[in-house]
Amino acid sequence: MATNQTHSSADGPTHPLLEKLREISAAAEGAFAYSVKIVCGKQTGANCCCVAGTRPGLYATEVNIQNLNFAPTGVLKFVQPLINLGAVVAREPNLTDLTTLTKRQVEEIILPPLAATMDDCCRIAEMLPPPSGEPGLTIAILSIVSQVELSVSAVYTANPLSGDGISIDVEYIPSRRMVFGGPG
Repeated sequence: MATNQTHSSADGPTHPLLEKLREISAAAEGAFAYSVKIVCGKQTGANCCCVAGTRPGLYATEVNIQNLNFAPTGVLKFVQPLINLGAVVAREPNLTDLTTLTKRQVEEIILPPLAATMDDCCRIAEMLPPPSGEPGLTIAILSIVSQVELSVSAVYTANPLSGDGISIDVEYIPSRRMVFGGPG
C-alpha cells in the first residue's frame, strides 16, 4: 500500500486563479466572497422578441469596497462577462469558465486599514478583452474575495434612451463564506 500520496485531479481542478483562492481560504480557514452584478453600457432597441440582458437604455454600475479593519488585507477580484459588448457569451447552456479567464480579468490589490476603492464601468472595461467596434451592453459578475470581511456596495444608474428620467439604486452586497474542501 502506498504511503506517500500526492494530490490527484479528484482533489479539484488546478488553475492559477483557483490556487490563489485556495491560498486565501487556507490562510484564514475560509474566505469572504462577494458577487456583484455589473451592468454597463448602452442597450439599443431591437426588432426582436428577445433583447439580451436589459430594456433599451443607458446603464452604469459603480462598486465600492472598503476595509473596515485595522489591518491591511489582500483582495482578489475577477470579472466574468455574461454579455460582453452586446454579445451574449454565457446564456444557458453556455457558462463562464474560471480556467479561461485572461490575466487582465483578474486583479490582486492590498487594501490598507480603513481604506476604500471603487470599480466602475471604465475599470470593468479595462479588465475585459478589448472592444472591437462600438461598445454595447456589458453584463458581468465581479467577484471579490478577501481573508477578512469587507464593506461592499454597488450603485446602479439607468436612464431610458429618450433621456427622460433617471433611476439610481444602491445595494449592499452581503458576504458569503468560501471554504475549499469538505468535511473529512
